[in-house]
Amino acid sequence: MRFLFRSIKWFFRSLWRIINFTRLLLINLIFIAIILAIVIGLREEKPETTIQEGALVLDLAGKLVEQPSTPNPADQLMEKWLSDKDKPREIAVGDVVYAIQQAKQDPRVKGIVLKTADLETASIGKLLTITQALDDFRQSKKPVVAVGNFYQQHQYLLAAHADTILLNPAGAVAIQGLGLYTLYFKSALDKFNLTPHVFRVGTYKSFVEPYIRDDMSPEAREANQRWLNVLWQQYVDNVSAARHIAADAVSPSKEQVLARLTKAEGNAAQYALDQGLVDELSTYDESIETIQHFAGKDGHDFRSIALSDYLHALPARYKQQANKPSIGLLVAAGTIVDADNQPGTIGGDALAKQIRDAMYDKDIKGLVLRIDSPGGSAFAADQIRTALLAFKARGKPLVVSMGSMAASGGYWIAADADKIFAEPSTITGSIGVFGMFLTADKALNALGVHTDGLGTTDFTGISPAQPLPEHIKQIVQMNVENTYQRFLDLVAEGRGMTPDQVDKIAQGRVWVGTDAKKLGLVDTLGDLTQATAEAGKLAKVTDYQVKLIEPELSAKDKLLRELFDQSAELLPASVTHSALGSVALQWWKASNQALQPLNALQDPQGIYSYCPVCQ
Repeated sequence: MRFLFRSIKWFFRSLWRIINFTRLLLINLIFIAIILAIVIGLREEKPETTIQEGALVLDLAGKLVEQPSTPNPADQLMEKWLSDKDKPREIAVGDVVYAIQQAKQDPRVKGIVLKTADLETASIGKLLTITQALDDFRQSKKPVVAVGNFYQQHQYLLAAHADTILLNPAGAVAIQGLGLYTLYFKSALDKFNLTPHVFRVGTYKSFVEPYIRDDMSPEAREANQRWLNVLWQQYVDNVSAARHIAADAVSPSKEQVLARLTKAEGNAAQYALDQGLVDELSTYDESIETIQHFAGKDGHDFRSIALSDYLHALPARYKQQANKPSIGLLVAAGTIVDADNQPGTIGGDALAKQIRDAMYDKDIKGLVLRIDSPGGSAFAADQIRTALLAFKARGKPLVVSMGSMAASGGYWIAADADKIFAEPSTITGSIGVFGMFLTADKALNALGVHTDGLGTTDFTGISPAQPLPEHIKQIVQMNVENTYQRFLDLVAEGRGMTPDQVDKIAQGRVWVGTDAKKLGLVDTLGDLTQATAEAGKLAKVTDYQVKLIEPELSAKDKLLRELFDQSAELLPASVTHSALGSVALQWWKASNQALQPLNALQDPQGIYSYCPVCQ
């Protein structure tokens, strides 16, 4: 049926190419302009990193991710050249946890200083993974101090697990709760004479609602409220237990907030202190003195160890020995696309190839697939699943470890695992399918532009410039329904259920990990470490190593990555603080962000199993 969807695919790919052309042109111009700086950088040797005694500073500036993406090196150079912040854009949760674990027994590390001011919004699951490591570190009796002028809700979840939370006297702790607010475009599309064509199965598959409604449907509202409430209760319980304070100090009613803030005379910092959310109100200089007591002095500052330097000095997290039994670890993070890997996506063919490589690796006795994905292309997800089934057919066990999310297409590739582990806050389920595209025939007609022509069959001339024929609508809907039924069947087969049983908990509905376990969608609540141990048990190996299976880079990308790693710090900084640099960087980031939705819309048949609310 692919020929029926060529026009749809052409529409999105044409839009992609137009936007991407300007971006790629600028990339090449910038790359040529700075190549001389790269060559110069290669001639200089980097000093070896040495670690002295002090406090390990977890300055988590950027975005927490399951696995850092592998962007085009020119993208990295552009960011480095135009940005005035020498901080990582992406921070691997595993790296942070590994550093904390090593610091626990490291005599050079006298404690941890937690800084979260520049931490971008992160999922509760990723944050809780780090908090568990902080709790374990505190058993060493080394102090953990959180320092901040202002704590946003996600930042405070980490800070709550420190021994001492310091807050600027002019600052505040902002805990608002969880919400889900979406823009709806139906009226706007009507005004522009654009016609959305939506095909879906699943009462709760709400991805398409913004294009066919001006508000959230009652079904979506009811389903979303449930999983939001479950996640929020987990947040409240966690902070309440960590801080030894009442739940209503974390999540008070509006009446309680007004009364307590009135008592504090409107002082938000004093309010946080009164409620036990923080331990001390401390200026910058006072905070330095507090940390100096255990970290030591370094002039007017305290002795510190940067996270990046510490990680660089540590041995590799996954040491490899030749010919030793291994449990393969493969990370599937991002939107599933039927295209080459783009930063932050899972290419169906690329991941399937990695799975097959693991299948033929004689040292790999089992595989752990770590999933952190809201789904995407149904076709690409099925290619991945096919490769996973082939892996299992070789007699090697497959264990899935769900991260923050494994929903829609993310669950599609998980369902056949021998064991599925989810974390309590994992967002999963969303078993549903949809197809969607726009036609602009009415808009063109209003402008005086008309389409006419002829063809030999009823299937020629299908394009966004013409109305969608009724028989094509029926064909697409049947295809969507068939894909949904296949989804039910594969889940039923993988989970030992009947399709009817799956359908009752499917229909696009989103579930949190704790509910998913009760419903049989996952086997065990546990983390990646527990999932790896289970894979070793199923493979009947005790003395094994974990082999991280990383994406392969082309020879060109490997060369460019090496050039960037060795010389990026020598790039000219003359643009950094200029207005031109600021505007250029904002344009650069905006263009990358604008391309992300287009990445997801590349299924050959225009059919998707995707959960936007899971991100």
